[in-house]
Amino acid sequence: MTDIVVITTSYPAAPGDAQGHFVAAEVRRLCAQGSVTVLAPGRDRPSLWGERVVSLPGGAAFGFPGALEKLKERKRNLLCASRFVVSALHWLGRAPAPDRLIAHFLLPCGVPIATRGLRGRATELEVVVHGTDARLFARLPAVRGLLGSELIRAGARLRFVSSELRELVLQSLPTQQRARLAATSRIEPSVIDVEGVPSKVEARSRLHIDPRAKLAVIVARLVTGKRVDVALEACCRIGSLTCVVLGDGPERGRLAACFPQVRFLGQVERPVALTYIAAADALVSASLEEGAPTAIREARALGTPVVCLDAGDLRSWAADDPGLSIAQP
Repeated sequence: MTDIVVITTSYPAAPGDAQGHFVAAEVRRLCAQGSVTVLAPGRDRPSLWGERVVSLPGGAAFGFPGALEKLKERKRNLLCASRFVVSALHWLGRAPAPDRLIAHFLLPCGVPIATRGLRGRATELEVVVHGTDARLFARLPAVRGLLGSELIRAGARLRFVSSELRELVLQSLPTQQRARLAATSRIEPSVIDVEGVPSKVEARSRLHIDPRAKLAVIVARLVTGKRVDVALEACCRIGSLTCVVLGDGPERGRLAACFPQVRFLGQVERPVALTYIAAADALVSASLEEGAPTAIREARALGTPVVCLDAGDLRSWAADDPGLSIAQP
């Protein structure tokens, strides 16, 4: 049986938790391929699909509303993040070498945890690059070359969730490193799981939403980079449109004060969020810093139209999907 280890800073703390749901969706598939162990920061994280979950110290540095946002709030969270890195390295150093190691997020799971934790052992290493980690990597000119050398030394293959993020990371590396890593990299959006989500009619019935109502849904962390205020301004110009925001973050108070007519539901369990997406007439996004946004892919998988701005790979998707509309900024 294949022995697979997944390292991630984001993983559900309980069934229904939206945190790291894209990692959990992949783990569910991996469990059909072998024995899976997940290393994640936090306490007493449960097994969701029969995987073994190893809860490591440092959970305060990660999770909602994001590691960078938490670091801005409390500089001490850097120490918490360091505890996770040290604990994960210690665990990998003591455990038998797995057949595969999948590190979600380039920093810190890919480098230094995976690259240093394997210590030259014969393990297939894949590093999954999402969004925030790719942009952080590109903003570290003093150490990008060192990080690239680490990935090459460990024989890492990079999996990017979008072509835009692949270009961002590779173009920030020295020429020789870029060529080496490009040769073994690939593009593959994160796994999504919308199994069991009700139809639009049933979703509205469960949520007690009038079948005739025009409903727009915004799903996002309420941080400045997600530009939720821009999306809300656009929605509020349509007088007959009901707007619901799913998500939380430091911007919630300001947004709620500016848009009192909007319903802010906060951080809800994942099944509830998917039910709202299924019930909506449109999912709206104004973020310009996206690679392959999960909420948009989920909406399209559920048949819900999407209105968004040009970000990441969205324009190329829209060329083949009439239900995905790119609005003018």
